[in-house]
Amino acid sequence: MNANLVFGLAKHCLHLCNSQNFEETLMFHLLENGADANVLVTSNVSKWNEFFEKKGLFVDVRTPEEPNNWKDRNIVVDNSSLSSDFTKWEQHWEMLPQAVCIYNIDGIDPAILRELVAIHDKMVLSVNNIRMLSSRKAENELENINAELVEGAVKRELNSVVLAMLMTNPMCGSDLIKALYLKFRVFVSPGQLYPKLHELEKDGLLVCEYKLKSKIYRVSEKEQAWVVLKKQAEANSLIMRLLTGN
Repeated sequence: MNANLVFGLAKHCLHLCNSQNFEETLMFHLLENGADANVLVTSNVSKWNEFFEKKGLFVDVRTPEEPNNWKDRNIVVDNSSLSSDFTKWEQHWEMLPQAVCIYNIDGIDPAILRELVAIHDKMVLSVNNIRMLSSRKAENELENINAELVEGAVKRELNSVVLAMLMTNPMCGSDLIKALYLKFRVFVSPGQLYPKLHELEKDGLLVCEYKLKSKIYRVSEKEQAWVVLKKQAEANSLIMRLLTGN
């Protein structure tokens, strides 16, 4: 997934991951625009220099205290290495044109997790093969909508919602149920979800693969799926215009 598509124009971004995909997450942000366009800020300079040297990469790795013209660079921060000092530095990163703050969620005190989410423009959660994107604006808007309306909309458009979520991240049914709840605070039962998955599979939009003991669903033809989603969005928009007279 392209980092620009993930974060858009947001300048202070939070990426939560876990021990299993921390290195992958950090590399994702450093290499997207070219390693020489970014600075990795960390307290573990020697560790990361050794890591990049083994991969044959040059990355500008610095401690947060080192003098640097931060405003001219894209900053990727290994915040988990800053220990208790991260709160002090978060205020600094917030003033920069672009900063991505990466945390290992395995080591975060749950008491400060809400605070971290609140001070960033956008957040990505990448844990156990689930990637969820949220923004401060979208979350605020969602909180202002009646929960019953959100639930009704999600379940009414479940085919499109599921298809869109599987576009970027293949998942099994149980992971989809978790992802739907995390994103919309809506519980979709297996009895509601699996018929929709089978319907999308029958229409040729999804394929399933067995991985260990799980049945993983993924989008088979992304271009076709985008066409379906676009037509559905246009239909919904037309209906609302007709109803409101706009």
